[in-house]
Amino acid sequence: MSTLTTRIKLNNSFWKHPSCVPFSEDVVPSSLFLKHRHFLVLDIETQRLVQEVGGWDHVDKLGISVACAYDSKTDEFLSFRENEIPKLIELCEERLVVGYNIRGFDLPVMVPYGLVIKRVDAFDIMYDLEALTRQRFLKLESVAQGTLGAGKSADGLLAVEWWKKGEVQKIIDYCIQDVKVTRDVFQFGRQNGFIRIQRSEAKIVEVPVQWN
Repeated sequence: MSTLTTRIKLNNSFWKHPSCVPFSEDVVPSSLFLKHRHFLVLDIETQRLVQEVGGWDHVDKLGISVACAYDSKTDEFLSFRENEIPKLIELCEERLVVGYNIRGFDLPVMVPYGLVIKRVDAFDIMYDLEALTRQRFLKLESVAQGTLGAGKSADGLLAVEWWKKGEVQKIIDYCIQDVKVTRDVFQFGRQNGFIRIQRSEAKIVEVPVQWN
């Protein structure tokens, strides 16, 4: 009787912590894509600004106004209000979670709502591009404009203002647009093996990616 073993490749980070089980950040992207047939593109908007909660070390205090996602299994865009976040967390544990700066922002903001980050396999486009280009904190706008010729429809500052005014539907519309842009960048990279970054109005740089 033979046993089929799936091998995964590990980043150096795995050897630097005491856990005998690799976390998602320890697993190279190709392993994550092999493990998961379906993915969930995630984006959240918050009730407060970073400066209102004491800086980036306190993102867990921002509060979620709206969270939106694209589910590749159902080919649907989904929206979740604050009281519905547990449903989103269930989906996050069942899919490969894809997003832009989700490791530094979206996932930590969800922790007070019950998300256990170690239970989630996450692929962060921004972190992958950072490793490939050696440029930190690349803006999604630059990647989307270079790759798709179109970017975001607004920004998170405006979404917080909408929350304070009770204009929740505007937040949902904006958040879904961000999800769509992120999904389209991800799909473009998967299908073409590269994305483009708009460095300036006259300069676009092509970056090879391996998102399959």
